[in-house]
Amino acid sequence: MTSEKPVSYSEPFEYLKRPRLRNLMAIIGPGAIIASVTIGSGELVWASRGGAVFGYQLLWCFLFAGIFKFFQVYTAARHITLTGEHPLSAWAELPGPRLWFPLLIAIPTIAVMPIAFSGIPEILATYIHKLLGYGLVGDDAVLGPLRWEYGEFWFNVWGTCVLVSCMTMALASNQQLVERVSTVMLGILLVCVIASVIVCQPDLIAIVRGMFTPVIPDYQPWVLEKYSEGFANRSVWLEIAIYLTAVGGGSFDYIGYVGMLREKRWGLAGGQIATKKSLQGLSSEEIAKAKMWTRAALFDTSISFFFVILVTLLFAILGAAMLHERHLIPTNADMLSAQESYLTAINDNLKWVYRVGVFLAFFGTIYGAFEVYYNTFAEAGRSIAPRTFERTSPRRIRLTIYAYCFFGGLIMMWLPKSIAGNIVDRMTFGAVVAGAPLCGLWCFAMLWTDRSRLPKSLQMRPALYITVAIAGVVMFGLGLWSIIVYFRS
Repeated sequence: MTSEKPVSYSEPFEYLKRPRLRNLMAIIGPGAIIASVTIGSGELVWASRGGAVFGYQLLWCFLFAGIFKFFQVYTAARHITLTGEHPLSAWAELPGPRLWFPLLIAIPTIAVMPIAFSGIPEILATYIHKLLGYGLVGDDAVLGPLRWEYGEFWFNVWGTCVLVSCMTMALASNQQLVERVSTVMLGILLVCVIASVIVCQPDLIAIVRGMFTPVIPDYQPWVLEKYSEGFANRSVWLEIAIYLTAVGGGSFDYIGYVGMLREKRWGLAGGQIATKKSLQGLSSEEIAKAKMWTRAALFDTSISFFFVILVTLLFAILGAAMLHERHLIPTNADMLSAQESYLTAINDNLKWVYRVGVFLAFFGTIYGAFEVYYNTFAEAGRSIAPRTFERTSPRRIRLTIYAYCFFGGLIMMWLPKSIAGNIVDRMTFGAVVAGAPLCGLWCFAMLWTDRSRLPKSLQMRPALYITVAIAGVVMFGLGLWSIIVYFRS
């Protein structure tokens, strides 16, 4: 409920006043879910693929995408902490036809949700199929006019088992449990990957050059010869579009993440919604408390994106050092097996650590995505149709969005690839539509929100404002070009 009454912030937690390293676990909140949701498919698969295809040349893409998205997400988390208002609701007041911008963000975001719930289980399904010793050659499965290739059919079977398991887990859990499981998964994965990078001794000079020298490389001849089916007619820009979206997720993740801060009740999040007028008369003491509360959002977002960027770069480096040199690329039929060499290069028995880590990471991704996307849908409802949303029980909304993601993913998974496309095709479409372009527009909208909804005492400092503007220009520019290339090809 919007309030014009004078605002009073609760007393910030002690660990925000005197932050210490030992208090980090107390600060971690929904950011752990975002990290876990993106690391499963994003970093483990797409960062490895980027390193395998381009070597060290695209490390800059992973690094700067993560940094820019940090600023994108932090400014939104900062806003809901200071005002109690989700940015999506604020954007309903942008100049022009009412709700045009929330609809522009929400419709593509919600439309592509099922892609994640079809593609991510299928990625793990390719690995399950390989572990069980099944091949890719056999009789096609036919049901009326529909036909599935042998391998495609079994990928769908294993993918369905994964999706059903994660749906069951999501229905029986809560946000606190998701945060804890996500944090454990992230820690296990990180330790294993760091050890692997140390042992493989990558080219440090090439790493530094790749991180800070932006280039758009061409496919090397061996890529087009050995993997012609996947890359012969595929623009480099479409590969980059997937990488830009994979690092830290996209708008479909961030709308939900910001909404999940309501349960943390940092500052005004989850309480009253303060207008600019009600914030203008704040005493110096209240301003100090408000800014102190923004530390919670800053710490949570910083910790999340630190691990996202770190793990992304580590997997990209391993892909460059171990897969690129051997001319191995994760493809539709086998997205995870090649990465097993990251740990078996240390000791063959570590393959079991990798296998367990893969299952934990992917189950964490899908399991956490149900909670994140429920919040994404709920925030879209609050901003676009608030009266309808208020009259509908949260349980009904949750079950509706769970069902939409589950059955949408299931349908898309079982549609023959001749209709729905393969894993990479679907993920590329989602990245082009709801990835970097919407992230760039989000940054621009946050610049307007900061100046129009906050008094000067609580507005972004110039350095933060300029950085968010740069992030918006770069992400929107790259995303727009990806859209042009996609529809031209």
